[in-house]
Amino acid sequence: MAKVTCARFTFAPIVSGGNGSDVVYEDGVMLEDYLAKAEVTEDRTSDDEYADGNKIDSEAIATGASLVMELVNNNDDIRVGVLGFQEGTGGELLLTSKDAPYVGAGCLMANRYKGDITWEGYWFYKIKFASSGVSAETRRDRSNWQHETINGKAVDVILEANGDAIYYAFKSGMTESAAIAWLKAHANISDASPSEETTSAATETVSGT
Repeated sequence: MAKVTCARFTFAPIVSGGNGSDVVYEDGVMLEDYLAKAEVTEDRTSDDEYADGNKIDSEAIATGASLVMELVNNNDDIRVGVLGFQEGTGGELLLTSKDAPYVGAGCLMANRYKGDITWEGYWFYKIKFASSGVSAETRRDRSNWQHETINGKAVDVILEANGDAIYYAFKSGMTESAAIAWLKAHANISDASPSEETTSAATETVSGT
């Protein structure tokens, strides 16, 4: 099964929650662009249990997760809403000493299998991004362009009192329209419609401890 598309980077400012209750977001922003690259990684650590000097059990516990995206187009909404740029009086965007905000963020990826395409969604409940920069190089009649890449490290949240630490939500087996609706619902985008058709294979999981 090969990934064929990654798209729809979406983010939303955080209002409250995550410490025993659902995270509440301001109205989110969904980009229409495809992404040049999207990568989700998970961090795990081993928790070993010993008795009489012998290891009797071992668990690989999730300790974090990351989201890295290479954007097709530079986007002012991302610079302001995700990276913490400020708007100057002349219409320019200013990188200042202001800290980048925590946001909820996610994206969609598509799978093709035997001609059929299904979509999967990722939503990070609380994450802070930084930019790895953008570069261009010209040598005679040849040029190289590196799209801007942003990378973020998730912060664990607790969605239920005395619950597990959670880093992101994942849902697979969706049609494209259902995947878009699922992501909009997480990001508090008003035209979200979670009841849109999903394939029978649709499942949702959360990644945490």
